[in-house]
Amino acid sequence: MRKIIVLILLLIVAGKSFSQPRDYNRDYRKHFFWGIAFAGTSAKMKMELDPVFWQRTDSIQSIRPCGQAGGGFGGSVAYRMGKYWEIKTLTMLQLHQRDIQYTWQHSPGPNIKIETISFDIPLTLKYRSDMPNNTRMYVLGGVRWSHDFQSNEGLVIGESKPLIAMKANTYYYEFGAGMEFRLDFVDMSVELKMSNGLNNALVRVPNSYYSGSLSAIFPRLFSISLMAQN
Repeated sequence: MRKIIVLILLLIVAGKSFSQPRDYNRDYRKHFFWGIAFAGTSAKMKMELDPVFWQRTDSIQSIRPCGQAGGGFGGSVAYRMGKYWEIKTLTMLQLHQRDIQYTWQHSPGPNIKIETISFDIPLTLKYRSDMPNNTRMYVLGGVRWSHDFQSNEGLVIGESKPLIAMKANTYYYEFGAGMEFRLDFVDMSVELKMSNGLNNALVRVPNSYYSGSLSAIFPRLFSISLMAQN
């Protein structure tokens, strides 16, 4: 994540340093664009406690979600519609982790790790500004399908086993903004994006100390991406 922030700052400086226009009409001579992307992510979740948690008489005191850093890489395909609009997909292979911290009455409980290796396919609509000095801003929004190859959805989980499984397929809505910098042969862009889960991803074991205390998990993902597009 820190390296990506440094690259963002370097791109901003480069964009200001090379302000002579470069092929202003390049965008309008073609409709299809492709590119590659690298992302740093912060994986979090919205968690809802089940009413049974408040009825427990054992020593569980609290449950707290914890975010972790991750990353991903992939490729993009975009289609230009008119002067300012694009429809775009950015397929990504993502690696990240989410933790849930359990606190017991007399000691900290286990830190449950939910590791994810996912293949993501978003579909977004992008609105971009003009590019008078080799730079422009854009905003985007859309939906995303994510398939987790490491999901334990089909695993039989015992009631006392410290394991929480998430569903293999989750769906998100997402929105973000970015800045593009025109170079001689490609456009470089830096993009900030927030993705929020639409479906309850929790695989609940009713009598479990762990997943049985929860009623829902909605994954969230904040990403900073560095992209190059032809």
